[in-house]
Amino acid sequence: MTRRSMLLVSLAVVGLLMILTGGQRLADPAVAQVPTASSTDTGMVVTVGLSAPANGSFLVPGERAVIAVTLRDKLGASLTRNDFATLNLYMYGPQETTKTVTAVKLLDASTDRAATPHHYIDLLKDARVQVDGATLRYTLQPVSSEEPGTYTASLWAVKKGDPPVNQAFALSDFQLGTATVEKQIVEKENCARCHLGADNGQFYLHHVDPGRSPYGSPSIDSIPVRTCKSCHNNEGYAAYPGNIEDPAADLSTTRTPDPIVRRVHGVHMGEELKNPFNTDPDTGSFKFYTSVIFPANVKNCTTCHVDNRWKTQPSRQACGACHDNVWFGETAAMPANWVAHPGGPQANDSGCASCHPADTGGLKPVAEAHRVSQPMNEVAVSITPPANGRFYAAGDTPVVTMVIKDDAGNPIDHTQLNVANFSTAGLFVYGNRAQSVPVLTSIAKNGFSKLRASLNNSIAASGSPERGWTFAAGDTFKIAVNSNPPVEIAAPAGFQTPNQVRNWLASRLSGVTVTATATNVGIRSNIQGERSSIDIYDSAVTKIMGWKNPPRRFSRGVTAGVTMEPYVNPARLSYPVNDLRKLSDPLDYEDPAVTRNVDSITYQLDDVAGLPRGTYMVYVWIQPVAGRDPNFSRPAIGFMTFQVGTATEEKLVATNCKQCHGETIWHLDEGPQHPEPFDPDYCKACHDYTRLNTGDSFAVLGGTSQNGWSGYGAVPIVRRVHGVHRGLYLEHPEAIYAGNPDAFSEVIFPQDIRNCTKCHDPKGSAAWKEKPSRLACMSCHDSAAANGHAQLNTLYTTPDDPWSADRVETCKVCHGAEREFSATSVHNISNPYKPPYPREPER
Repeated sequence: MTRRSMLLVSLAVVGLLMILTGGQRLADPAVAQVPTASSTDTGMVVTVGLSAPANGSFLVPGERAVIAVTLRDKLGASLTRNDFATLNLYMYGPQETTKTVTAVKLLDASTDRAATPHHYIDLLKDARVQVDGATLRYTLQPVSSEEPGTYTASLWAVKKGDPPVNQAFALSDFQLGTATVEKQIVEKENCARCHLGADNGQFYLHHVDPGRSPYGSPSIDSIPVRTCKSCHNNEGYAAYPGNIEDPAADLSTTRTPDPIVRRVHGVHMGEELKNPFNTDPDTGSFKFYTSVIFPANVKNCTTCHVDNRWKTQPSRQACGACHDNVWFGETAAMPANWVAHPGGPQANDSGCASCHPADTGGLKPVAEAHRVSQPMNEVAVSITPPANGRFYAAGDTPVVTMVIKDDAGNPIDHTQLNVANFSTAGLFVYGNRAQSVPVLTSIAKNGFSKLRASLNNSIAASGSPERGWTFAAGDTFKIAVNSNPPVEIAAPAGFQTPNQVRNWLASRLSGVTVTATATNVGIRSNIQGERSSIDIYDSAVTKIMGWKNPPRRFSRGVTAGVTMEPYVNPARLSYPVNDLRKLSDPLDYEDPAVTRNVDSITYQLDDVAGLPRGTYMVYVWIQPVAGRDPNFSRPAIGFMTFQVGTATEEKLVATNCKQCHGETIWHLDEGPQHPEPFDPDYCKACHDYTRLNTGDSFAVLGGTSQNGWSGYGAVPIVRRVHGVHRGLYLEHPEAIYAGNPDAFSEVIFPQDIRNCTKCHDPKGSAAWKEKPSRLACMSCHDSAAANGHAQLNTLYTTPDDPWSADRVETCKVCHGAEREFSATSVHNISNPYKPPYPREPER
C-alpha cells in the first residue's frame, strides 16, 4: 500500500500570529496581530469582543449582545473596511462536538447554502454593521433556544494587497445560559506536535494550500481546532457533497454539514477508510487523503485528545468517522458496501456507553478497543565499566553482557541460542553518533571476509498441482562461482520442480550448496571471503527463473532490473550484524568473541584505541523461530550507549521523531521484522555509513552496486529518512527504497518539509546546516539536473565508483554555514513567506 503520511493542515497566520482568546467583556477582546510584510506594509491588529452580559457572567434568553471589531495597523493607526478583502464574522457553540452548531439565529445569518453569504456575516457588506472609525459593531439577535454552553465569536480578516501575512483569525469566547466554561476536546498544542512549523511558527493544515489566494489561507487553521469549528460544525458553513447516510443523494445538489470530528477523524484514518462514499478516487469525500497513515498508532486517541471524553462519551458521529462503513440505522435500509452495527440499530447516542463503557464491562469497552499493544521481549544489555569510571580510552577492552528474556520476562537458557530455535540473534556495535560505522566487533574487523556468497532466484515456481519452471530444449544457464571462469550448463528440457532444479544444479556445480523450497532455489558458496561469489550471466534459465532481478512496475514507472553483465554477487551483508547463535553449518564462521552461558551471553569487544571520541551504541535483536517455543513467541531487543574518549555525550542530529510517531515500534507489525522505536540511534545499527563494496545505485535498478545501495548495504540513515519524508515529490522513490518503491511514494510531510528544525532541534547537532553533502541533499533533490549539479561539483578519483571514500565534495563552498546558498538560506520559508509545495506535484 502507498502511504501519504499526515498530509493536511492549514496553517496559522503566515509569519507570526498572536491570538489571545478574550473573555466576555468588550474591554478585553481577542486580538490577532499580524507582522509587517515589508518596509512599506504596516500589518494589522484586529480584535473581536462581546459586550458584557447583564448578570456579569452569561447571556440569558431575551438578551442581545453587541459584537465589536477593531481594525488597526501595528503602528496603531486606524484601518477601515476599505482596507480589507475579507471580514467575515462567525459564531458557534456549545463546544461539545456533538452539539456544536453555527449560532445562525444569534447572527441572523442565512442557512441557504446556495446564497452568499451563508452561516456567517459579511462585515464588509452587511447593512446592519455600524461603523465608528476603526470599530465595527454588530448587534446580535436575542438569545432564544440556543443550547447552553461556551460559544465563540470568530473573525476572519484578510487585508487587501499581496503580502501573504495580511490575514488573521481572531477568537473570543463567551458564555450563554451557564457560567460553566467548557473545555476543548482537542487543543492546538496536540496538533502542533506534527503540524506546527518549527521555523516559522505557523500551522500547516488543509487551507494552507494555495487556492483562494496564491498564498493559501493559513489563518483559517491558525488555532486548531477552534478556528476550524467556525465552519466545520454540525450546522455550519462547511459541507460536503451528497450524504454518506444516503448514497442515492445527488452529489451536485445535496450538501451535508461536515463537522470537525468527522473531518479530522476521517483524514487521519486515511488509508484505513472503507466506505466508497469516502474513498472513491473521483467523488470520494476523502479522496485526497486515502493514502494517509497516521504517523503514530491511530488507535491511540490520547495522541490528540486532551481528556477522557474520547472514551467516556462515545457517539455515532465520532466512532463512525473512523469506522465509516458501520451502519447504525435499520438493517432493511442499509445501503450496499455497509456492514450492520453488531449491536443493532441506534437511533441516537444514548445507548452507546452501555455496550461501550470507558474502561471495563459492556461488550467492548472503548479503552479496550483502542488499546495499543506492541509486545516485545527484553534483552538486558550491560557493559563492563571503563577504567577511569567515565569513558573508555585506549587500552580498554569492554565486555558486553546480554540477558535475553522470554514472554514472561524470565531469562532463557542462553546455551540454547542456536539456529534451530532462533532465526536471528544479532549484535550491533556502532558509532560515533555523528557518522556511525560498525566498531569493536568481528564484523567491524573482518568486513565480508568471513561471509559466504549466496543467491536465490526471484521468479517463484508456479503451476498446479506441482510448481515449477519449463525449460525448452537447448536452454542453458551461465554462471561463475567462487571467482572461477563461467560455465554454461545445459538445462533439462520440460517442466522442472524446485527439487529437480536443485538436483540438476548440484550435479553440475562444485564449490556450492544448492537448496530448494516449494517455490524457489538457492545457491550458496562453500568458501568464505574475497573469492566467495556467485556471478550470473544472461541466459535462458537466468530469465525464466529470475536469477537476475527482472524489472518491476511501480506507480511512477518501471525499474530497470539487473542489467549488470555479469551480475556480480560477492559475499556480503546488507547490515553489519554479529551472529550470537551457535551455528550448525561447519562452513560458516563461528564468532570467537561470543560466549554462551546458561545465564547470559557475553561478547568481548576490541580495544577502543583509535576510535573517534563520542557516543557509541549497542543494539541487540533476537527473533525466535515461529512456533518453536511457546514461551518465546515474539522478538526481543536491547539497547544502550557508551562513551569513548569523552564523558560528554554527542548531540543528536535528529531529535524529534517521537513528536509525530509517539512510542510506536517500527518494523514490528509488518514487513521483515527488525523492531526499534522511532529513534535514529537505533536505526543506525543497519542504516550506518560504512561502505564495504563498490558501485552506484541499486543493482535491482540497473545500477552497479555489489552491496545494497551504492555499496553501503542498507541506505544510510540521512538518505533514507529525508527521502521517505519527501516521498510524494520525489522523481525516483525507487532510489530510496528499491524493495518497494511505492511504500513511501505518497508521503507528504505534515508541514512544509523546509521547516528543517522540526526534526533538527536547534539544541542538537548543527551538522544539518554546517555539513551539506550529496547523501543528505540528493535524497530530496533527486532530479537529473540536481544530481548533475552535485556530480559536477564532486572530484572523483575513482570515476567508476562515484561514492568511494576518496571522493571530494565541494558542497560547503556554496552551501556551507553562512554561505549565500546555505541550508538555512535556501530553506527559508518565512521571510519572505513561501507557500508549501502543491499537494499534487506536476510530473
